Amino acid sequence: MTDNYEIRNPTNFVAGTVGDAGDRIFYLQAQTEDEVLTLKLEKGQVQSLASHLANVLEADQIDQTSVELKEMVEPPNAAWTVGALAIGVTEDPKEIVVVAQELPDREDDAPSEAHIHISYGQAKAFIDHALFLIEYGRDFGRQNGHKPVGE
Repeated sequence: MTDNYEIRNPTNFVAGTVGDAGDRIFYLQAQTEDEVLTLKLEKGQVQSLASHLANVLEADQIDQTSVELKEMVEPPNAAWTVGALAIGVTEDPKEIVVVAQELPDREDDAPSEAHIHISYGQAKAFIDHALFLIEYGRDFGRQNGHKPVGE
């Protein structure tokens, strides 16, 4: 079954993890007033998404302030596992569209897709938080004084 999502103006767009360093599961979550979409993905995909979003902000010469970010809603219940990610920019309104495509269970299955429309402020907040998550999971980060958000 194909579960497609079109999320506009989410109230929160965040990456989160469950588990201990070295054994963490990464999630991407978009939240609206009515629904929470959680997708499972790899650490490298979170890092790549953050990097590509940073490139968009830089290319558009947007010096954007981060919006307030909320932690991932737990326990995460992933709709599906992400196989591919892409991003695009719309002009009216000026926003970024994150496209996540499912990693299908079988070759003959059509993959599900999620289109998540985020603001530039949400992209900046995602970048900052995602890079912190990736760094914090490494022993190097904890040994150098990095602490989880809120500590």
